[in-house]
Amino acid sequence: MRKTVILLLLLLPAMAFAQSAAVEFLDKAFAEMKADAAVQMDYSSTVYDENGKAVQTDKGVMRLDGNRYSLLMDEMKVWCNGKVQWSYMSSVNEIYITDADSDEAQNMSPLYIMEKFRDGFDASMEKKGSATDIVLESAGGDDNINKVLLRFGNGGRLELMCIYMAGQGRIEVLLDEYTAHCSFPDSVYECPVEDFPSAEVVDMR
Repeated sequence: MRKTVILLLLLLPAMAFAQSAAVEFLDKAFAEMKADAAVQMDYSSTVYDENGKAVQTDKGVMRLDGNRYSLLMDEMKVWCNGKVQWSYMSSVNEIYITDADSDEAQNMSPLYIMEKFRDGFDASMEKKGSATDIVLESAGGDDNINKVLLRFGNGGRLELMCIYMAGQGRIEVLLDEYTAHCSFPDSVYECPVEDFPSAEVVDMR
């Protein structure tokens, strides 16, 4: 027992250093993405069930500028102007409206995910060839999400997000064709409701 305690005490500084290095890397990547605004990237997502079977896939284009974003995929389209978020689901032909600061809204933004799980989660870093994996594991503060994996490419760009949900499988998001310093009109971040005349609007605010 005494040897175990001594070993743990010896490892604690190394563990703290690894945590610090991971957080420092994440903070730098977060700051660089914010400085790149506005950005555009290809976006593809796959939902896996608890048995690892793919149950839903979608793809499209994301535009991101701080707390504003639009995500236009085949099955779902999302717009957020920093105050309001609109989500259109083609399968049910409905538009859901929520406040931009709700978890449901902000969980769509890579910037928000990187910032949210930086706090309250234990961070570790691992090199995978030319890529760097940052793994954020729940320290008990989030009952819905066990772990978040963020993979950054050689240039420090976010390429992959994996969100592991407690007992519900995971969501994998691939980001590609990253273009920084774009210029988009404000209308890009607002839902063109007139384009969906038959859709039911559900205001959840």
